[in-house]
Amino acid sequence: MMIIRHMPILQGWWNWSAQFRKPLLLAALAVFAAGTAWAACHMGISLKRMDGVALIMLFCLSPVSLGYSGLGMQLMAQAAGTSIPFGRSIVTSAIAILAEMLPIPGGAVVRTGALMKAGVGLGRGSALVLLAALLWMALGALGAGLAVIRTNTVAGWTLVSIGIAGSVTVAGWLCWLSGWRFACLMLTHRLSGLALIALRLYLAFGVLGVVVPFAQTMPFVLATIAGSAAAIAPAGLGVSEALAALAATAMAVSPAAAFLAVGVDRIVHLILSAAIAFCSVMCAQGELRASFFPQKAKPSP
Repeated sequence: MMIIRHMPILQGWWNWSAQFRKPLLLAALAVFAAGTAWAACHMGISLKRMDGVALIMLFCLSPVSLGYSGLGMQLMAQAAGTSIPFGRSIVTSAIAILAEMLPIPGGAVVRTGALMKAGVGLGRGSALVLLAALLWMALGALGAGLAVIRTNTVAGWTLVSIGIAGSVTVAGWLCWLSGWRFACLMLTHRLSGLALIALRLYLAFGVLGVVVPFAQTMPFVLATIAGSAAAIAPAGLGVSEALAALAATAMAVSPAAAFLAVGVDRIVHLILSAAIAFCSVMCAQGELRASFFPQKAKPSP
């Protein structure tokens, strides 16, 4: 939490939110649990009816997603003139996902802290993390708008306009900050990330036995991104799912199925992130113990 003390706004938010952390977490869990129960009852979902193959494929995609996030950390480090080992960037990404359970932008705090540890200044590091997140949301809005433009013209064109304006603005800012090469790499990285989340949600719908065309998952991709960016509910718990259910009303998709699909994808991703973060912490503790309590050398025969 050292980085929070260097950022007065986050420090103030952290102190103010201290009294609301448990109520917010309980409220978010209640919304998530109630929504899941409603959606499951509405669809008549049971464990026996779930597609096990799709679930296994979804689990297999989670390491790919963490590798993608780690690559993004490396790109930001290179843009600042330094480097982060790929293994460390994956662990940082896993911890950042878990840090989003805090009622602050925990993922951004962890990523900025990792850049600072690599020698990047606070201002430059936080700017890179913020711009990458804004580009992420702008491209998500663009994709969602293109997906719904036929069924809801007003909403579609609104999202497309926001997406284009936001993407051009952020890409130009990144170009000014770190050069056109980094801006192009980050743009390509974020576009591939949208495709990756779309594939995960496509499989999540498949787990529930619901067929949704790949391109039509984009509104739910935006819901996932927007919910995760919300610092009101821990990890956007219940927010992404509610936004997905709302987006489904503009499409030929059951809101209950959308709620459950986003929830399934979230749970699978959190499980793997927690496992990697736990293993990294245990390994670090082992190294720490070894540094303080070195083993005695065996006497030579």
